Formats: sequence, structure tokens, C-alpha cells
Amino acid sequence: MPPKRPPPLDRGLFVGDGPLAPGSAPLPPSPSTIHPAYIIDAHTFPSESLSTDAAPLFSSLPEGYSRPTVKSAVEVKLDVGADPAQSVLGVKPFSIHPTVLNLSLAASPSITNIARGAVDIIVPCTSHLSAQDWDLLDEAVNDIDRSWGNGTGKIVISGLLPPPLTSSSSKLMNDEMYSLYIERLSQLSLLPNVFLKALPPVVDQNSQTSDWWKERKEVERVLRMYLSPTIEAIGTHRVIFGSDPALTIEDLKNNTLNIVDLAQPIPSGEWYALLRKSVAELGEGEEAMSDIMGGNAAGVYQLQ
Repeated sequence: MPPKRPPPLDRGLFVGDGPLAPGSAPLPPSPSTIHPAYIIDAHTFPSESLSTDAAPLFSSLPEGYSRPTVKSAVEVKLDVGADPAQSVLGVKPFSIHPTVLNLSLAASPSITNIARGAVDIIVPCTSHLSAQDWDLLDEAVNDIDRSWGNGTGKIVISGLLPPPLTSSSSKLMNDEMYSLYIERLSQLSLLPNVFLKALPPVVDQNSQTSDWWKERKEVERVLRMYLSPTIEAIGTHRVIFGSDPALTIEDLKNNTLNIVDLAQPIPSGEWYALLRKSVAELGEGEEAMSDIMGGNAAGVYQLQ
């Protein structure tokens, strides 16, 4: 005996205001409406002309866009004996003294600068990391992780998100070094106490065959190609916003053996707007946005 056919669905479900009618599903929020509850600028360098308000972070935001409160800032000082932190973005910053990873050495660095249970590592690269460079970074991270013992310490890495820009989006898709980046980033994500700072990238102009990186839309596409697999690997709860590159251009030149002509395609004052837009266009909501732009830094550096 053939099975009975289920009764037909009511036609009213598919017309007018019916729950299955075309266009009845709620639309996702527009990326332009996704903003963080507040901001913590977790990577900024001392400047002779210190800002007294948060305006520099919002220099490229269209008129009428939300300008969240900047609750705190994290000032990067490579000199442990430097003067105490001054007012930055209208707030009293918290200072960190990161360890700059020496990629020319085959040994892990000695980590001595620990700030409130967090160790900051700067990866001073001007191109994609080689497999050997990734091995050195992994060894350093594993050594720090073992030294904590109880696993409560945080390891914050700057210089990887995004890495230095090397190719346009069309070339990057088939780049072996991009595949290596995704593979090794996935391995690094297995340590739950590793965080990545999302910082303005640099580009070595000597290594480029065109000025593709001067086109803002193309830089946005490349950024999303790094941001998307990173969020997939480590989640939005381990990404931390900062407005300055991992190192200043001058310090980065001094930390590489190569002859480079470095530029910063996205000025620090425009980075917040670009990162906010890219995160929102990847489909993340306000909670994830707030984590990236402030909440994660507040937890790592105990700023709440």
C-alpha cells in the first residue's frame, strides 16, 4: 500500500503577510549600522604631538556615523626606561613593553616583560613569514605557554593580522605563502590563550610591480582575505583592535636585514573605520564588533 501523501499546506502561508511569503524573512542588519559599544585602542605609539581627544580615530568616518567612546588606550614602549605614559586620545593610557621577535635567530627569545598576566610579541616582518619563521614563532609561543604553568596567561601577537601586504587579491588567492599563512594560523589558533592584534598593514614598495595597494577598494578586499580565515580560526573573541602598525616604519626598517621601502597604505586615523566596515561586511554583529574594538583588550590587559 503506497504511503499517504501529507495534506497540502495552507496557501495563506505563501501570500501576503504569511510566514513563508516571498520577502517575509527579516533582512540582516546593514553593515553601516554595526558599531561597537566602546573602543580601546590597544596599540598606539608615543607621539610628540599627543592627541587630546579621540577625533584622529574617526577621521574618515562619514558624517552622522556613530563615534563610540574611547575608554582607554594601550601605549607601546620599546624602551623599558621610557617616560611614563601621557594622555593619548583623551585618556590615560596603559603601557606595555613588547618583545620583538628576532627572525634571524634560531632560538626563542627571552620573555621578561609581562603586563597584568599578558605577554606581547611583535613579529617584525616586511613580507610573508616563511615556514622557518613560523616555526620560530610557534616555538616562542609554546615556550611562553609552558612557562605559565596554569594556562591563565595571555599571549598577544602583533604583525600577523594582516601581515605585510604582498599581492593584490587576484594574485593572493593562488599564492603559496597565503596558503601557508592560513595553515599555520590554524595551528596557532589551537592554543586558546593566543590573541592577535588587528593593526594597519605595511607594504614594501620595492617588492611591488604596480601600485595596487593605493586603491582603497583593493586593500579592503585583501584585508577581508586575511580577516575572514582569522575569525574562522580563532573567533572574534581573540582579535584586538589597535590603530598603529606593529612597529613604526623606522623601527621596522631597523629590524629587517633587507633593503626595504616601506609605506603604510591605511593611515592610523582611517584604520578604525576600515576595520569596522570589514568586520561588519563579514556578517559579524554588534557583540562581536564590541569584543574586537574594546572588550577583548579590556579582558587581556585587565582594563575594566
